[in-house]
Amino acid sequence: MAALPSRQREAVVLVHYQELTNIAAADLMGISVEALESLLSRGRRALRAALADVKEA
Repeated sequence: MAALPSRQREAVVLVHYQELTNIAAADLMGISVEALESLLSRGRRALRAALADVKEA
C-alpha cells in the first residue's frame, strides 16, 4: 500500500478499509465518482502486480 501514489492509496483506503461507498469517498476526496473509480482501478492493478511479484520471488 505504501508504494501506491497518495491519491490511489486514499481511494483504496476509503472504499476498502473504511467501507465508504464510491459516492461518499468521491465526495470526501472532492472528485467525481468516475475519477474515484479510475483511481481504484489503477490502485488495484498496482497492488495485484506487487503481490504477484512477491509471490514469484
